[in-house]
Amino acid sequence: MARYIERLIIYSLIVMMSGVLILATVELGYYLIRNIVESDYLLLDLQKLMDLFGVFLLVLIGIELLDTIKVYLRRNVVHVEVVVLVGIIAIARKVVVMKIEELSGSTIIGLGILVVSLAIAYYLIKRVGHMRCAPDEEESDEEKDVPEQK
Repeated sequence: MARYIERLIIYSLIVMMSGVLILATVELGYYLIRNIVESDYLLLDLQKLMDLFGVFLLVLIGIELLDTIKVYLRRNVVHVEVVVLVGIIAIARKVVVMKIEELSGSTIIGLGILVVSLAIAYYLIKRVGHMRCAPDEEESDEEKDVPEQK
């Protein structure tokens, strides 16, 4: 019964994420066309271009998350490589859309450390091969020995 509920939740997540991605893609297209038509010489200014890249990367993050959910549904496995890749894309989006002059030095250093950490993690995952995290199907020995509480 628990497995049925889990699968129902996963299917619901897939439907909702697909809907969000469709709407975000339509909004991205509308935003691009509107800004090109409204601007002089059919060019975008730098701020509008950065906003456009931010929305584009957000859609890309959603696609990667949807892929992760679908793989989990099919194989009951979470691919660590995809999760780290989503983290890298999310940080890249943050770097693209942030205004550097408004950030403190410690925030910039923290983002830099985060980027380097994710890059090292991704490199190690690729070097080792495909890593997967599968949930434990069996109970541990400690859980088997404990009597049920009534």
